Amino acid sequence: MFDSVKNALEGGGVSIAEGGVFLISESPTTSASGLVSHFLSFGVTNNSHVCFVSLQHTWGHYCNIGNKCGMNLRQQATEGKVKVIEGLKLMSEVINEDFQDANHPFSFMLEPSKQPLRNLYNIILETVESWRENKEHFVLIIDGVSSLLNLGVLSSEIEIFLNYCRTLIEGDDGCKYAGVLIIVTKSYGRDEDTVHLVNRLAQCSAVHMSLEALSTGFSREVHGNLRLIFNHASPHLSLPDVQLFQYKMEDKNIRLFAPGTSAGVL
Repeated sequence: MFDSVKNALEGGGVSIAEGGVFLISESPTTSASGLVSHFLSFGVTNNSHVCFVSLQHTWGHYCNIGNKCGMNLRQQATEGKVKVIEGLKLMSEVINEDFQDANHPFSFMLEPSKQPLRNLYNIILETVESWRENKEHFVLIIDGVSSLLNLGVLSSEIEIFLNYCRTLIEGDDGCKYAGVLIIVTKSYGRDEDTVHLVNRLAQCSAVHMSLEALSTGFSREVHGNLRLIFNHASPHLSLPDVQLFQYKMEDKNIRLFAPGTSAGVL
């Protein structure tokens, strides 16, 4: 777990341990893999269960990042502590000429459906159901929900799907959270669908972690901007609290610092 990210979130009054919905958006020239690895690390190091739904990158991609950070994610998956739903592999199954499974999570690619993501949700529900029944804390990460737009799924259908996923982490009383939901998506400035999706998801998230490239171009000391937008539940704090950092990706860490205070400037 990266202390700099943890401290930045707690500085805004948000604790991962308390659960909730976290939105991560990346621009076309940035990568959220480091932040996703942060939440994976939280689940692994805090003995929480993890359900990882990969719609954009392969599971091996994150295993390689985990190795650099000292996490053996493949072993965690083998032991059942991390359960992986590999979307890219499931998508490739649909391309098979003999495909006839109506309950497959991506069957809508061949046969349009009024509820295209219902089967995908059912697989997630089946994965986390025992944790919910035993009231065990878990982390649900859905990586690359904007990829579903490219498959013809409407943004409204993605919102409904994610609302159902949010109910999976809610406690019995409907107030306290029993887990963490991490939603990862892309935001293309000229793509109205992705921008609309991000804006809608941000409204129901405890914090929106937005990664943006530097307007001045690539830098060895600064890899981009990280904007944290905190949505407070208090009626006295109707406007979001925004904090801006710059970041540098390192082999085993994400280093955050105030804009203009990188090692190359000071």
